[in-house]
Amino acid sequence: MKSLYKFIADPRAVPFLLRGLIRFTPPAELNDPSELTPNVIREEVERSLYRLRRDGYTQRDLFNLQCQQSLFQKLAPRFQAVEVPQTSEQATDLLRSPFYNQISLLEALLSDMVREVSSKVGLFCLSQRYDSLPMWAHYANNGRGFVVEFRNLERVFEGDDTDVLSKPIGVRYDRERLSVTFETRSHYSLFFAKFSDWSYEQEVRIVLPLTDCRTETIGDHQIYVREIPQGCISRLILGWNMADALRKDVRLHVDQLNPRVDVVNAKIVRGRVELEPSSRT
Repeated sequence: MKSLYKFIADPRAVPFLLRGLIRFTPPAELNDPSELTPNVIREEVERSLYRLRRDGYTQRDLFNLQCQQSLFQKLAPRFQAVEVPQTSEQATDLLRSPFYNQISLLEALLSDMVREVSSKVGLFCLSQRYDSLPMWAHYANNGRGFVVEFRNLERVFEGDDTDVLSKPIGVRYDRERLSVTFETRSHYSLFFAKFSDWSYEQEVRIVLPLTDCRTETIGDHQIYVREIPQGCISRLILGWNMADALRKDVRLHVDQLNPRVDVVNAKIVRGRVELEPSSRT
């Protein structure tokens, strides 16, 4: 995977990052109020139910159901009422039972399950680009903050049997059309779908159970962090409005804590973000 970028407003985070500490944020603390809330379109739910009852589950569907089971067992075990069938035929027979005619009940159960899942995970949100002016404005304090360039995160977060947790996955910007349904991959939209308003972010995110993080207390606030190899941090890009004294502090921290990290300055050229030559060249 190519480099990924994290926009950060407060330069005081630099020493933690250089040590390999990254923060996973519970969805309730993110700036998008729709994060991990179910987008349930009744017509799509009914359409998916009809199709699967008519055509039956495929082997791929069965694999996806098994991934779902692993996900719910880890994050919301009390909602795992029945074991996933062992064959696609058994799965189809189960879906054809009268219980699955109760769409309103299923919608309520889904909402409860999503709230449970939302309370158990943290998100590490990155971008595929460092030169987005809206990102610099919104997440890096109008150029007073900085951007961290990460490499090889997929070697650290290799995924698990949920096919959702602990791996970098790109966000889709079509949540308007995506509904959580009986389709066996539709639950991915809970984690990796956003409304098109956010498409400028070009986001990639890693979802991790909070139990896989350790807690740190900053002031009166508790945060969740995970340690990664320091070699995953390849570059710091300092905003054009960062104070000179803070630039010196950043370079000092790099020299002391992780001297392999490159430090470059961003600048605005004809309305676009460009990088000054590296100090190593």
